[in-house]
Amino acid sequence: MTEQLKNTLAQAPDAPGVYSMVGADGDILYIGKAISLRNRVRSYFQENAAHHPRTIAMLERVVDVRTIVVTNEIEALILEANLIKRHQPAFNVRLRDDKRYPYLKVTNEPFPRVVFTRAVKDDGARYFGPYTNAQGLRELIDLIRLVFPLRTCREPIDGRRHRPCLQYHIKRCLAPCVGFQTEAQYDAMIDEVVLFLEGKQDSLLARLQHEMEETAENLHFEAAARIRDRIVHVRRVTESQKVVWRSRLDMDLIASARAQGQACVQVFFVRGGKLIGQEHFILDGVADQGDAVLTAEFLKQFYTARTASAPETKAASALPARIGRENEAPVAISKRSRAHLSSAAVPKEILVETLPEEQETIEEWLSTLKGQHVRTLLPRRGARAKYLALVHRNAEQNLKAFLAHQEVQESAQARSLTELADALELPRPPHRIECYDISNIQGTNPVASMVVFVEGRAKKSDYRKFKIQYDRGSNDFAMMQETLRRRLRYLRRVTDEDVAGPSTDSKEIKLARHAAAREKFDKTPDLLLIDGGKGQLSAVADVLEELDMTGIPLAGLAKEHEWLYVPGSPDPIVLTPNSPGLHLVMRIRDEAHRFAVTFHRDRRRKAMTQSALDALEHVGPVRRRRLLNTFGSVAAIERAAVDEIAAVKGMTPTLAANVKGALLARHGRRS
Repeated sequence: MTEQLKNTLAQAPDAPGVYSMVGADGDILYIGKAISLRNRVRSYFQENAAHHPRTIAMLERVVDVRTIVVTNEIEALILEANLIKRHQPAFNVRLRDDKRYPYLKVTNEPFPRVVFTRAVKDDGARYFGPYTNAQGLRELIDLIRLVFPLRTCREPIDGRRHRPCLQYHIKRCLAPCVGFQTEAQYDAMIDEVVLFLEGKQDSLLARLQHEMEETAENLHFEAAARIRDRIVHVRRVTESQKVVWRSRLDMDLIASARAQGQACVQVFFVRGGKLIGQEHFILDGVADQGDAVLTAEFLKQFYTARTASAPETKAASALPARIGRENEAPVAISKRSRAHLSSAAVPKEILVETLPEEQETIEEWLSTLKGQHVRTLLPRRGARAKYLALVHRNAEQNLKAFLAHQEVQESAQARSLTELADALELPRPPHRIECYDISNIQGTNPVASMVVFVEGRAKKSDYRKFKIQYDRGSNDFAMMQETLRRRLRYLRRVTDEDVAGPSTDSKEIKLARHAAAREKFDKTPDLLLIDGGKGQLSAVADVLEELDMTGIPLAGLAKEHEWLYVPGSPDPIVLTPNSPGLHLVMRIRDEAHRFAVTFHRDRRRKAMTQSALDALEHVGPVRRRRLLNTFGSVAAIERAAVDEIAAVKGMTPTLAANVKGALLARHGRRS
């Protein structure tokens, strides 16, 4: 036991919180929670303590323990789940799920739209979700737009448009933009959409039936036919949902299967007594873990992920049914009530095969999220037990398919990495490969990309983008050198030079900022791959020598012949065209190129769409918005008189004259 570790154990607080076991390289090995951090952490290092072999293997690598004190056990549970999701410690049960769950949004604007979103904001819109399957949600939105002719454009409806677009002519929109549909009529249709999304199909069908009959009595037969078609679509959707229980129960059924040190957890979502979706998840780190631990870790991480983007609100509304495959039940947030989105993600009952560890704590936490009491149940007999057995069979089937796919994939990746290591004369197959590419057009908006492949697979969470600061024309070599300097400097020991700079912040603040950036680049690559030939390779080799990091393997892939180059060798390394190693480096290089080009296009698009007002002195965002709202465009502001500009709220005659003169000066004209 190191001296640092002894001091940490002596100072461990007697309070609830979360602890992290840290290895020699700074990696977090394990994250846990405790009611008393002092007692729990010290129990690991007591002499003659009977630990599991897995725990013994972890303790052999521990050099430090970090603790975070919280108020109570519920806070500790939430923090533990979030930290595990963030750091993915090797000795924790880890849920392979990095999604941000999507929502359906009914916008808060005149003539609202129905859109797909992953960001929930307090903007007065109505949200339905979360959904577990993005493709299924997109299909649902397509269906809504087919059944309900809502507008899809962002064009402001201000009476200036005189002709409807193509959507009107193909009967997918009723053209409120040209006055063919009033706002009251449109809002009535939005109410129907909300009924549909809330699962109140019976109320919706009755309303549509009455509307169709009334329209037909008024001899508006074409409109009545459109309503009839809407009724047909709604009935078809309602009939496609499978009824599981006659009572309107809301529950999640969770079962798991294990094999080869991994586990697959299957979840069936039942809302209003109907099976409305299912999904499966793969868990890592489950070897030697009991079923109760596995269930507890899954519940914590799964419901943490599903409720992560929900804003804090007060009341919970009823959980509606939904349509489509593999999606979660949505819940509406009205403009007035702002129902709690978390309640949609957490059902009243969770059926499991094994009751979780810390069952009472988990139920208390879930009840807080739900806004009402939530139970975890182990059914022994009856319909619930039979249906849970079906969920278990699905878990077994999905795990079997995953392991078969993984075996094929890992075999191919192992061959490609081994071949690449042999070709580049590396001591072992590269675990972590980083590839860099530059994108610019004649030196304008230059950017660089860094993509990361771990064990031959893309690790997108480690991708990084760089805005190049070099501004002396198109020089890919200098830009590549700048990129590598900025990335590799975080692998060195922190020096005064690292925190030096023009900023007036204190040294402590600079060190904290440097440490935060260092965390993004704390992994040492086993191979640096450069998109380019001898020139780019030589430039990067100079940076490695400058930073005293020549021990990091380096290679460049030239596009012309797909040849590999390494420092110190004038001859290329030629891999056969069907070589797995060549296919791997080409895939990594192409991914770096795609990532760089995408970022460059985004920067170029933003530069092109910047308003001429952005460069004007003393014209901030508020004044710009008021000017554009008043005149409609920069060209209209140019044509306006100084007095008209000065009449805008927040403007003065002097500032109006300056704005007018600056805009005219762009074209060499005088005011």
